[in-house]
Amino acid sequence: MTDILRIAIIGAECSGKTSLAKSLADAFSKEYPSAYVPEYLRLFVDQENRTPRPDEQVGIAQKQQSLERTLANDLIKQHSNPEFVLLFCDTTPLMTCIYSEVVFGSMDPELFRMAQAHDYDLTIFTQTDFPWEEDGLQRDGPVAQTKVHFRVKTRLEELKIPYESAFGHPELRLKKTQDCVRALLVKRKAQKSI
Repeated sequence: MTDILRIAIIGAECSGKTSLAKSLADAFSKEYPSAYVPEYLRLFVDQENRTPRPDEQVGIAQKQQSLERTLANDLIKQHSNPEFVLLFCDTTPLMTCIYSEVVFGSMDPELFRMAQAHDYDLTIFTQTDFPWEEDGLQRDGPVAQTKVHFRVKTRLEELKIPYESAFGHPELRLKKTQDCVRALLVKRKAQKSI
């Protein structure tokens, strides 16, 4: 039976989540069926040509999870039931919940429930240790980035979600997070052999 490992990449805007998720998927695809799971919010904004409303936040989080399931199923089919499938998820319902709080001042109770159910196999928290740069999307800037960063840190601690920090230049971030994923794989292989 295939073991689907979902690695959450979370953090404030412009903190390197997308680049890291893509780099990890690319690096591990040489050994395991792996995929980058894009941020559904970006797809929504591209399709609708607008930012979402408060009442659309739950649907966005649900679509994010649906993307994960679809990509996992596709990889399993393409690789004839592999031992492991790795998904590098560029955001989670936890981040949708935090942004709902920051942008709209509140969040839907169902969205909060989804955020609390954070059941990823590994959580990587991207740090804001390099200058904020515009990435082509309409963003809120470095002040909002700092606010969200500390809210993510607080929420991870409140929910007792263990995480690994990704910091430093891109090559260092990639190496450190690859080591974390390899440690997870070793642990899962050991559990399977019992």
